Amino acid sequence: MLDIEHEIKDSVTVVYFMGKMDTRTSPEAEKYVNGLLDEGETNILMNFEDLDFISSTGLRVVLATGKKLMAGSGKLAMCSPNLTVNDVLKMSGFNRMFGVFDTEDEALESY
Repeated sequence: MLDIEHEIKDSVTVVYFMGKMDTRTSPEAEKYVNGLLDEGETNILMNFEDLDFISSTGLRVVLATGKKLMAGSGKLAMCSPNLTVNDVLKMSGFNRMFGVFDTEDEALESY
């Protein structure tokens, strides 16, 4: 199960993912984020504080979002991953492609 919410803080859309982003739930995550992009959001912060797990299909959603944002001069960052999610982000190299921050406040300051 995956719950998704968002709120706008300054000029950044913070998307909160709660649960697991896996093969079953990644299409829902992609649809949600694509809806934000379609509405013209250009700065997205993915808050993973309550994300328990991310699979390769979840990483694909993150990567596709980042590529779309960079193509339009936008920015993607992530924050507050637990140890498991953070390890996956590091092993996949996502921490080098996009900013991964310990806290939401730190991430918001990067925009």
